[in-house]
Amino acid sequence: MTAVWRVFFALSIVLLAFLGLSVPYVEPGTATFVVALLSFGMLGVMLVGSSVFIYFDWDPFEEVKLTS
Repeated sequence: MTAVWRVFFALSIVLLAFLGLSVPYVEPGTATFVVALLSFGMLGVMLVGSSVFIYFDWDPFEEVKLTS
């Protein structure tokens, strides 16, 4: 499952790089600027989340073993 998180991590870095390249061409106060900020926030959350999942090696489909 770590491979999936690594793909999310790499894609978020690539998309953040593209977004960073577009910053000089976006005028503050426009609708495009708002969309860029929202995209930055969502990609940042995806980057942080995937890095945490990679660090803790979290598998959401792993069977939970209950002790009784």
